[in-house]
Amino acid sequence: MPGEEHEIPLKLLRNAPHVVPALLEQMTGHPLPEHHEVLLSSTECTDSKPRAYTADGAIVLRASGRNVTAVVIEHQNGWDADKYWTWPVYLTTVRAQLKCPTYLLALCPTDELAQKFNGVIPLGDPDSRVFPIVMGPAQMPVVVDPEQARAMPELAVFSARAHADREPRTLNALIGGLKTIIDQDRRAFYYDYVLAGLGEAALEQLEGLMSVDTPEWQSEFARTIAARGREEGREEGREEALVQSILSVLNARGLTVPDSARERIENCRDVPTLETWVERAVTVAGPEDLFT
Repeated sequence: MPGEEHEIPLKLLRNAPHVVPALLEQMTGHPLPEHHEVLLSSTECTDSKPRAYTADGAIVLRASGRNVTAVVIEHQNGWDADKYWTWPVYLTTVRAQLKCPTYLLALCPTDELAQKFNGVIPLGDPDSRVFPIVMGPAQMPVVVDPEQARAMPELAVFSARAHADREPRTLNALIGGLKTIIDQDRRAFYYDYVLAGLGEAALEQLEGLMSVDTPEWQSEFARTIAARGREEGREEGREEALVQSILSVLNARGLTVPDSARERIENCRDVPTLETWVERAVTVAGPEDLFT
């Protein structure tokens, strides 16, 4: 049980709580925010409504059997002002559990959102602050080296998603990285993630690379293209969407489409025939082979 030496100063402050701000300002040299009341509060630190604070992820780096660095990972799809209160909780909790220096890394899908989250989180004392590391697409590494992509395919996925519209070489690296992934579901998941973030030009390039360089995916790729054509067709005319899918695949593969073949494709309005041509466009040696 604490003795009088411990309790007396506390009793003084309980009797005159307004002394506490004066002491704090004396020690820090900084004025506290303007206030009108100084009240005693509960000394219990347990939340009366228990709440689990859970980050999106965390990793720990170890060397010689000991923790050397930890990283708390957050992914933010939208603005949430509460993160300025919960991020320090995540950071200090993981730091206490792992007993090593800890960073907080926040990933944002847009540079505008990253800029909004980027900043210092003050904890009270002007010298006590949390500096979250906020990363948007602009800060994502650009992976164009096939060796790097094969060594870290997930990094190649992040890179292609962020930069392929401006740096097409990231797609070549991506294909090399994806080839190292044996699990087909995982590979397809990564491919879909990149696909969903690409502009039209990069999309066509990736589709071409997938069909030419990755034969084992050709049938799946053809079904994807056909499905995309059918989906677009509900909005713009099913036949026209399929026609454009056929021409996009041929162009992405670097095949020259003669006027006679282009005219035949564009004039066709039979959906089953067009769907067949979409699948053939992935593997044919030339556009004329679509029709045989």
